[in-house]
Amino acid sequence: MTEPLNRRVSRRAVLKTGVQLGLTLPALSLIESYAGGQTAAFAQSAGTVEISWYVGKDVTDANKTLVQTFNSRQSRIHVNWQEQPPSTSDQHDKYVSVLAAKDPSIDVFALDIPFVPEFASAQWLTPLDDLFDRAELNKNFFSGPLKGAVYGGKLWAVPWYNNAALLFYRKDLFDAAGVKPPATYDALVQAASKLKTPDMEAGFTWQGSQYEGCAVDFFEYLWGHGGDFFNDKGEVIVDRAPGLKALQFMVDMIHTYKITPIAVTTWKEIEARNVFVQGKAVCERGWIGDYAIANSAGSKIIGKVGITPLPAAAGRKGQSVLGTWNLAISKFSKHQKEAAEFIRFMTSAEAMKVGYQRAGRIPPRHAVFEDADIRKQYPYIDELKPVFEQARPRPVRPDYGQISAEAIQPNLAAALTRQKSVPAALKDMASTAARIAKASR
Repeated sequence: MTEPLNRRVSRRAVLKTGVQLGLTLPALSLIESYAGGQTAAFAQSAGTVEISWYVGKDVTDANKTLVQTFNSRQSRIHVNWQEQPPSTSDQHDKYVSVLAAKDPSIDVFALDIPFVPEFASAQWLTPLDDLFDRAELNKNFFSGPLKGAVYGGKLWAVPWYNNAALLFYRKDLFDAAGVKPPATYDALVQAASKLKTPDMEAGFTWQGSQYEGCAVDFFEYLWGHGGDFFNDKGEVIVDRAPGLKALQFMVDMIHTYKITPIAVTTWKEIEARNVFVQGKAVCERGWIGDYAIANSAGSKIIGKVGITPLPAAAGRKGQSVLGTWNLAISKFSKHQKEAAEFIRFMTSAEAMKVGYQRAGRIPPRHAVFEDADIRKQYPYIDELKPVFEQARPRPVRPDYGQISAEAIQPNLAAALTRQKSVPAALKDMASTAARIAKASR
């Protein structure tokens, strides 16, 4: 965290600081263009407005770099960076305790996509429609992330960076066998069965433990079969034919096709990834960041990994659940306009470029995908764009967390371990979700 500035900083000093921080020339141009025309106005203001940004732990220098850059370019606003625990659940609980007490100590905070409707419904967020141009956002951002930032017709957050799932596959094995990356579930089963070697633990790894990650996987299979959890009227429809096919496929991968071991019912992201990275699986369903891990020190498959969109039922396109993180303003902040200025900076295309280059954060703005430096650094960038064009948020509802924990997760676990039949698990899932939805109206 940097000390407040007590004087105006010269352009030369800013550029020197930027070079010391390792910013590229395009990134330095960002800072100048962002502050251009505003620095003089800031300098005329008496005093400095202090705002606090609460955000999860960053193991890179991306957040530090951007906060220091923002602070160094003007003297009216100074951001204090309040780093939180890495656990999403711990961050959620911290925010709830602060916001429920109407504590103004948080100005800006980073929110996982399910937090947005929950916190908006609790009246803990500042609506942003008067602070941001919705038409500009709609033009320049992918539609999925924006849908996750809107609740009740109002904008409550601005997408900061994206995450989505891909199918990772052993490109060396596929190429040697002349097999194409699977676009359908049938092709996935065939490839995972054919290319699995005796020393491998799995043909296909995914997340089957009783937690939110398994619920996320289920939504992807549900959408991949043409289904949904709620209809446009808010009625639960998960127990219809597509939902039955989706859950049956998850069960069959373990017990019928045997491309995934029963151990998957204890796997979260780390376990599923480790099996693949250690060369013990043919394919993996994982988040985008797994590509870098699979090609880093300690991996046994460096240079052997291919990526492709998630498969789907024949005639359909695979859809990933969005893992977008957003920036929002606390309703209890005493500096909402200044907080909006910081968010506008952090969600600009150039700032997102810095975040992508330094921390691998996938930008929700279209323009960054066309940037020459980004395309050189991430040669697979073209393969990601269709993933984000198809990606969707989980149900944008304030009661989603309860529905997932009480209706979705336990019934998925019961079906995967054959404690319940697929029809019984879906029936119980739907009835419990309908009860929670009715109570929350």
